[in-house]
Amino acid sequence: MVILITVILAFLYASLVEYCLHRFVQHRSYELEHIKNHHRLFHGVKSYQFKEAKSEDILLDAKGILMNIGLYLVPSVSIFMKSKIYGVLFFVICFVYNMWEECVHFYSHKTTNMFLEKTKPFKRLKEHHRVHHYIYNSNYGIGSTIWDIVFRTKKLADKRWEERIISLMKNEE
Repeated sequence: MVILITVILAFLYASLVEYCLHRFVQHRSYELEHIKNHHRLFHGVKSYQFKEAKSEDILLDAKGILMNIGLYLVPSVSIFMKSKIYGVLFFVICFVYNMWEECVHFYSHKTTNMFLEKTKPFKRLKEHHRVHHYIYNSNYGIGSTIWDIVFRTKKLADKRWEERIISLMKNEE
């Protein structure tokens, strides 16, 4: 039972870290390079996926991954002081979640036709993230939608809104 609780708490913590970093760090200003480059390249309406997409345009850099690891270490060490096995388990689950989130993000933007891309959970997460790319202040969760639901930032696709964006983009060209 304690193992299950540790796994659930680690999942909730890691997904909250992802949500908060994405919402409050990467999206703190629409003048940040992340917004300018990543969201312009993958804007969610016409050009959300590319076979030629580069990993450096999609995945976290070493600094981002180290930041996540640092944030995972804080509770992991606290738990480790009371129980080594649960502290290590907590950290491992957080790290696995981080790899899952990166995987979902990568395959949301780069088409490869892998097995993962054909599963229902992946398709739901991919659509959730696609909407984020044209409604920037929503759908911050990539590996999970739980915190978007809790904090009411989850938005669903709106075809009328997408059509309006497409027409605006055509007028810019």
